[in-house]
Amino acid sequence: MTLIKNVPTFLWLLVAYVFARYAVVDLDMPSLDMNHIIWARDELFFLTTKDVFLIIGVICLYIEIYKAATGGEETVPETIISFMVAVGYLTIFLVWDKAHNSTFFIIMLMSFLDAIGGFVISNYAARKDISVS
Repeated sequence: MTLIKNVPTFLWLLVAYVFARYAVVDLDMPSLDMNHIIWARDELFFLTTKDVFLIIGVICLYIEIYKAATGGEETVPETIISFMVAVGYLTIFLVWDKAHNSTFFIIMLMSFLDAIGGFVISNYAARKDISVS
């Protein structure tokens, strides 16, 4: 339980992305076929693999901001780890040719937003705890 609680979710997303790209998954491949649902207009609707990665990235960002807002004294080490994960995203984006796409760039920006948001929330919570008379 502590492994899931203390490790940033963006690290799990990074591992899933690297695994998918090493498995030669086409990011434009339809992953969820929703053509059987009756939509308002008769158009094809499907989610590609990169869309699913972005949706999972938004969910990860929500989870991380929630953990930073409700966490106690363990938020500072997790914020430091989140910064290291964000730097890992940046390094992979700059070095690995399969990460040179807009999907990975947006997920990398979400990871940096997670790290900065965790720092801001921790700083605000610490400021509220100190009372000056």
